[in-house]
Amino acid sequence: MNRRLPRPSSVITAVVMICLYAPIVTVLIYSVNKDPLLIHWQGFTTHWYSQAFSDPQVRRDMLTSLEIAAISTVISLVIAVCAGLWARSASPRARKIFDGLTYSRIVLPEVVFALGLLVLFDKLHIAFGVGAIVLGHVVFNSAYATVIIQARLASMSGSLEEAAADLGANRWRVFRRVTLPLLMPAIIVAALLIVSFSFDDVITSQFLGGDNAEPVSVLLLGMIHLHVTPEVNAIGSALMLITLVTFATAGVITVMRPTGAGQFIGLGKRAAE
Repeated sequence: MNRRLPRPSSVITAVVMICLYAPIVTVLIYSVNKDPLLIHWQGFTTHWYSQAFSDPQVRRDMLTSLEIAAISTVISLVIAVCAGLWARSASPRARKIFDGLTYSRIVLPEVVFALGLLVLFDKLHIAFGVGAIVLGHVVFNSAYATVIIQARLASMSGSLEEAAADLGANRWRVFRRVTLPLLMPAIIVAALLIVSFSFDDVITSQFLGGDNAEPVSVLLLGMIHLHVTPEVNAIGSALMLITLVTFATAGVITVMRPTGAGQFIGLGKRAAE
């Protein structure tokens, strides 16, 4: 009986997946290895995690990252929702220009934006620190959020909003009782992705942090300059866990987002109440 050889596409896919995930698995394994020199496997331990997060600097930088992620998420979502609603009623020419500006923030290298913001903030005498990092993150995070919000708006029918307006609801009530609930799955997904991107960002955070703010991603970069220690692997594993949880949650919401028409049948009537 002749065995079928794997197809070349399957082999290439397997090799690519191994190259992508082998470094991640290596970091996870070394983060629980008792060997402080990371030469041989000496047994399982969680000591490096407790050592890493008992360090005051690590805790301080983690709180800085949380603060930056939270503020940049709120600002980016406000910009994305307002931009998406504006684009619905904009002219085709204005929408094309707007889309070009949005996608340019995604495709252009982040180092270009970071350097440009560094020069601009220096000329405007804007202090480097948490505020500067937040503005830098908003530049590209709002673009990702805008794309997600626009995709959701494109799939929405305006019939419910028109019905609410016909029943006497003003624009604010229509937005609050009809549009916002319909947008909520996309808003949650965008928020989760922004949090992940803010935690992982190094370039913008390093350029704009100055001496006043150091997110945990920049701290991790500085710690690996001399030697990769088990503590570094523990911090890196924690950041990967945050990214994994946020992306997995966003994926679940995207798959299980409410699409049944029955859930939204009463939105138009409730908006006018």
